[in-house]
Amino acid sequence: MRKIPPFAALRAFEATARLEKQSQAAEELRISTSAISHQIRALEAFLGVPLFERNPSGLIPTPEGHAYYEHICGALDTISTATTEQMDAVDDTPLKLHMYQSLVNLWLIPNLRNLTEGLPDLRVAIVTQPETINLSGSDVDAAIVYAREKPSSSFAEKLFDEVIVPVCSPEYLNRNGPIDSVEDLVKHPLIGSEHYSNEWQEWASDSGVTFQPGPSILTVDNRSNALQAAREGLGLAMDRRPFGDWQKSRGTLLEPAPRHVATGGAYYLVTTDRTHTLQRVRKFRRWLIALCAKFNNTHA
Repeated sequence: MRKIPPFAALRAFEATARLEKQSQAAEELRISTSAISHQIRALEAFLGVPLFERNPSGLIPTPEGHAYYEHICGALDTISTATTEQMDAVDDTPLKLHMYQSLVNLWLIPNLRNLTEGLPDLRVAIVTQPETINLSGSDVDAAIVYAREKPSSSFAEKLFDEVIVPVCSPEYLNRNGPIDSVEDLVKHPLIGSEHYSNEWQEWASDSGVTFQPGPSILTVDNRSNALQAAREGLGLAMDRRPFGDWQKSRGTLLEPAPRHVATGGAYYLVTTDRTHTLQRVRKFRRWLIALCAKFNNTHA
């Protein structure tokens, strides 16, 4: 019969030996420091040898503890690999992803072909309502959210910063250009936003230009409509990264004065304790991080 100690004690021992601090091991395993201490004492009693030397700077494995750690790491790696392979083999549930409607239309859908080609077995179910969602207790696996500060979730990873820059159609610039400066640009018809009423002033002031825009020829309540109006040659719209990037890559919009201004906001991928280790979430995260890394390098 195999002599195997409780698995919880093995996990507590491995994390503590690797991190050399019970507090960090407790944080990683999401249990209390006292629970870590209890598990280690139970393992030492099971084995009949001390596994750590206690000192003011932390815990140092004893020679017996170091030797046991080397064996345990290999065993846990084997278990982790086998578990991942099994999860990969059986998880065919669609990834349920929550996003803003405009972000879906203008950014995700244009990039979904890359996702379906790179991960043909991954199915995606996109949810846009309600506009904001609490993932706790929800059946949604992940969300892409906009925030001025990193979300409080333990599993929130920044994708890219929000950057604003004016855009217009090539036809508009041919008719009304060239536009050589910020001072020149703000004299053109500017398409306004109900949600970001000061965005033109903020963009201009970053260049040291103060101006008071006149009444907008058109005011819209979402970015999709603003960019559509710019494509139709009605004036200049403010692109808020990443909404206009697909259209700029296809030449239907361009930047007449390519001065990019960071707003302080950013987009994050958010998951939960329940979902961040799911195979479908891990696959999507790898694809998304690679996509955003390429995007960030292009716009650096």
